[in-house]
Amino acid sequence: MDRDIPEQEIRKRRIKRAIKVGAAVIVLAIGLMIIRGMISPSVSRTRIMTSTAEIGSVTASLSASGVVVPEFEQLITSPIRTTVNQVLHGPGDTVAAGESILRLDIETAEFTVQKLRDELAYHRNQKRQFVLGIERKTIDLESSRDIQDLEVKFSESQLNRVERLREIDAATDETLLEAQLTLDIARRRLRQITQSIENQKAALETEIQGLDLKIRMKMNETTEAERDLDMAGIRARRDGVVTWVNTDIGSHVNPGDPVARIADLGSFKIEGQISDIHAAKLQVGGEAVLRIGDLRLDAAITAVRPSVEGGVIKFDATPDDNSHQALRPNMRVDVFVITSFKDNVLRVANGPFYRGRVAQKVFVIVGDRAERREVDIGASNFDAVELIGDIRPGEEVVVSDMSKYEHADEVMLRD
Repeated sequence: MDRDIPEQEIRKRRIKRAIKVGAAVIVLAIGLMIIRGMISPSVSRTRIMTSTAEIGSVTASLSASGVVVPEFEQLITSPIRTTVNQVLHGPGDTVAAGESILRLDIETAEFTVQKLRDELAYHRNQKRQFVLGIERKTIDLESSRDIQDLEVKFSESQLNRVERLREIDAATDETLLEAQLTLDIARRRLRQITQSIENQKAALETEIQGLDLKIRMKMNETTEAERDLDMAGIRARRDGVVTWVNTDIGSHVNPGDPVARIADLGSFKIEGQISDIHAAKLQVGGEAVLRIGDLRLDAAITAVRPSVEGGVIKFDATPDDNSHQALRPNMRVDVFVITSFKDNVLRVANGPFYRGRVAQKVFVIVGDRAERREVDIGASNFDAVELIGDIRPGEEVVVSDMSKYEHADEVMLRD
């Protein structure tokens, strides 16, 4: 005989059934989530950086490294062979233009200068004496020429007189011949004296040229010795800071040996280096950009070294603001050498995703996932990268390093 099931028992059975169904749904959902996670990797949204693709311009550049150095640094060398007597300024001291940094022993140099000055005075005096001697001889010869010129005129007059007498038979042929010979002798003597004067003048000019050469050579020696003596004062050519000085009192130094360095810390330049494969793209006058943290400084390439060392080529770049307060000696900076400019291209912000390759994979945000896409890289610099391929303006591109997901077609995004 059938009995009615109590309402309370029915309610309990319904609750158990509902719990079982709910548990099954939960287990199924968890399983689906696990399976989906196994199939599609995931990443937290907070751990990625993105950039919205946009149309704009990109200035292409090459990455290089650089060190900040003073734009002006004076290396002072010893002009003479001597010893260090006294150090007047040490490293770190500020000096003004013309101020001495150390004192060298200049006694020998002073003696050499005085000796050369005496020799120069001797040569000049020797020239004066020679010129005076030649002038006296020339005066004597010119006096003799004047006298001989009178002799010629007298002989000509005598000849004319004898010729007139001969015409009236008042003189013999022998007298006429004698007068002609006397005139010829006088004329020859006059020519001889004139030639002697010309020879004397030519000899004087040649001798003076030789003496002038000796004087010029001695003057050059004296000037050089005086210059070396002045440079032995080891003075700064402009205001600056002593960065190094030979503090070894009594040490011997030879001509050309460094004794001090002075730097002008009011202006700086960058000594950069870049792989030699980019050597053809380095040009004096080319543009560059310096990055010091978040600071950007425009610069110009002022020199390119002709040689390659260790696979790199070195160059100098001078910032437009070469006295910026952020510049410090020996500071390392990032240098970007500008190579070209492209306008109206699709670009995203530069980031760890860009690894310098022409073709690579990027991830684009689509809803709650990031889809992988193949793109080509165009122009790039420190701020932006040109993307060529299946990317449209307005799409959000992951610019974080996604290299460990490059084999996945998509990556799920977690909150």
